[in-house]
Order: sequence, then C-alpha cells, then structure tokens
Amino acid sequence: MVINMNENQFPENLMYYRKKKGLSQEKVSEYLEVSRQAVTKWEANTSRPSSDNLIKLAQLFEVDVDTLLGNGDREKSSTQGEISIGKMPWVFIGISVLCILAYIIHSALTEIFSIGIFICMFILCIPIQLFLHIYFSNAIKNDSFHGIAGFDNRTAYNIDEVKKLLAQIDLHIGILSTVYIFLLCVINGANLKMQWFNGILIVVYILSFITGIELSNYKMTDKIYRREDDRKRARRSIPVTAVYTLILCMGIGITGIVFETKGIENNTLTAIKICGLLILGIASATIGFLFENSKIKKWNPANTNYKTNKASIISFFICVIMYGLMCVV
Repeated sequence: MVINMNENQFPENLMYYRKKKGLSQEKVSEYLEVSRQAVTKWEANTSRPSSDNLIKLAQLFEVDVDTLLGNGDREKSSTQGEISIGKMPWVFIGISVLCILAYIIHSALTEIFSIGIFICMFILCIPIQLFLHIYFSNAIKNDSFHGIAGFDNRTAYNIDEVKKLLAQIDLHIGILSTVYIFLLCVINGANLKMQWFNGILIVVYILSFITGIELSNYKMTDKIYRREDDRKRARRSIPVTAVYTLILCMGIGITGIVFETKGIENNTLTAIKICGLLILGIASATIGFLFENSKIKKWNPANTNYKTNKASIISFFICVIMYGLMCVV
C-alpha cells in the first residue's frame, strides 16, 4: 500500500487528534501495541508509522486516513458529527419552574403552603436539574470531564461516546426531575393529606436517578472504553454502585417508616438519635463503597481474580447494625 503523507502536517494532526480525544502518548501506544517512544518520534517528525498503524490511528481518532495525513480538511472533519445537548433539557427546566411557581401561588392563596415541600421541589429543580445541565453542557462543549464522577485520566476513553452518554444522562435527569416536581406540586397543591407519600416519592426519585445513570453506563460500556481491561473494571463497579444505592434508599426508607409508625416528632431527642444513626450508617456504607471502588481501579483483570475488599464487608455490617439500632431506639 502506497500512502501519500504530508510530512509537515501529519505530526501536527497526530498531536491535534490525540489531545482532542483526551489521550496521552502512552494510551495511544498501548492501543497500537507499540512503545511510547515510537509515538513521541511520530509527533516529533523523526520517524513514520507503518501503513497498518496509520489505519489504526485513523480508527482510534475516528477520521479518515487522508485527513490524518494532512491530505484532507481537518477543520471540516473536526466539525462533522459535533455532539451537543439539545434544547429539551431547558424545556423540562422551564416546566419545573412553572410547577414550583404554581404551587407557591396556589398554596399561598389556600393557606396550605409547606416550606418542606417547597425546599424539596427547589432542590430537585435548581441544584440537581439546572446545575447538572449547565455542568454537563460545559463538559461536552469544552471536552473537560475531570469533574465527572468516575472519570480517570489514566483510562482510554472514546470521548465522543462519553459525550453521548452525558447527553443521555442529562435528558434522563431533566425528565425525571420534572415528573417528580409535578407530582409533588399536584399531590400537595390539592391538599390530599398524603405526607407519607412525599417520602416515598423522594426515595423512589433517588433510586430512579442513580439506577437510570447506572443502566446508561452499563449499556454504553463497550463504546465508552477502548480497552477490554477498562471495560471489565467498569462492569465490576456497576453492581457495587447498585448495592450502595440500595443501602442509601433502605436507610432513608427505614427512617421514614420508623418516624411514621412510632409517631416521632421532629426536633425531639429520639428523632436526633435516629438521624444520627442514619448518618453513621450512610457514612459507613460510603467508606466501604470508596474502598471497593479504589480496589477495582487497581485490579488487573488479566492476572488476578477479583475478591471483595474486607474493609468494605466490615463497613457493610456496621451499616446494617446502625440501621437495626434505628428500629429499636
């Protein structure tokens, strides 16, 4: 195969597309199964990759070989298939704001306004729905993902697929938050006297929020990660996150049930004890979750079988004990 290479443009393009994809020279060399020094020499224009490696590089950067070699229009290629978040999340944010305003006006006129319900709707709309939409939009626009939970600079990602995933998650959060704000508005605006149902709604919201994100991650695992080892680590972390989410929801649910069945009032000594045990249980579960995730990141799927961290198991049992004490306080 004879390839016409633009000697001055190829090193520049190689560096441009590598950085655009958020890859280090080491990650590129691992993908091509060559030394990092080889990639360094290509970018320094002191040596040339083989035809096979050129094809692999083009596949890695998702451009055609001619564009990579400098025989095509780089700017045209870089603007094709540009991924961005559409206007729908803003539509859902607008609906959420209207629901909150409708609740404030209606409940004020009928004298049934609840500051607790307003705070719940406000948190779902502003810190969660609005803030995350702005954050994800900026991450996609600026190719900056360092603040995204789970993102690791040492992992070789398919950046375009990461952007698609963030767009999906953003839309999921927008729809979910709007639906639950609407339900809170209707149920409490109609004064149905179903305060217990508000707690169920919040627990289900948290469960749906995290489950939806985890399912999106699971479905796109093969597309997001370029290396099989990274895919295996990602799949291993999903059940750990699912268990952690379940533990959080159980803690909140147990708290609500105990308060309701025992008729415990806020700002009492018993209420403070229960909330303190809940915090200790969640803190213990969080520590175990962090320990387990840290071990997964260091795990080498090719050489060792995975074993659950003992510290995580101990943290889980401490959490169970705290939840049990909540029921007997």
